[in-house]
Amino acid sequence: MKELKFALYAIKKNIQSSAELRTSFLMNIVGMAINNTAFIFLWIFFVKSVGIIGGWTIYDIIALQGFTAVCFGIIFSAGYGIRKLADYVASGAFDRFMLSPKNLLVRIATSSFGVSALGDIVFGIVCLGIYAFLIHATIYQILLIALLVLISTIVFLAAVIVIYSMCFYFTDASSVTYGLFQLFFAPAMFHGGAFQGAMRFIFTFAIPSLLIGALPVEIVRDISLEKLLLVSILAIFWFVFSIKIFNRAVKKYESSNFMTFGQ
Repeated sequence: MKELKFALYAIKKNIQSSAELRTSFLMNIVGMAINNTAFIFLWIFFVKSVGIIGGWTIYDIIALQGFTAVCFGIIFSAGYGIRKLADYVASGAFDRFMLSPKNLLVRIATSSFGVSALGDIVFGIVCLGIYAFLIHATIYQILLIALLVLISTIVFLAAVIVIYSMCFYFTDASSVTYGLFQLFFAPAMFHGGAFQGAMRFIFTFAIPSLLIGALPVEIVRDISLEKLLLVSILAIFWFVFSIKIFNRAVKKYESSNFMTFGQ
């Protein structure tokens, strides 16, 4: 509870600091929300041109964009520091986090705030609201959407922790983590009908891309308790696994490896 209170306090201070330039703050949010609408139009024209694939309609794609945008926005706004982990390690700035009495991962995550990611949250909530309206969602489906947003966010957080923990193992950490993140996130932007057979298995169990968008949409659409149980178990597994990977990776850090010239 102490770590949670610290995290909430740090997030609050980060928001207050970012909101000091109010116009820039709001423009970042609105700009990102508008930018994301391009994906909706892209998929609308795609479905009109190609037709429905794997039973996925425009409504489902709107929900997919909603789920992925919300979990992306939550993690890369409040926990933007994780995304900067490669820079911290490369510059030697990681030392100051290791000296902090607070939980190391929490301290890193809340060390920075991504303002534009708030636009992703706004966009995602609007998409999910539109989806619920279009399908005439029941109370049960609305509760499912709220629960699945939480589960998707946990999976996304776990994947991000694993990916950026790799910066302790590679010299060119920024390029490696960028590539790994794209490998994880790019498939999540494609609807579930695009992945069948072996590819669906890989992006569900080996790389949890479909857990943050495609499977949650299918659970709400089909009201599938089996898939809900599967996604919940995998979310717990990936979160526990990510913490272990991070703790093991940190042991590889040696600040003495950081060298400067001409200073």
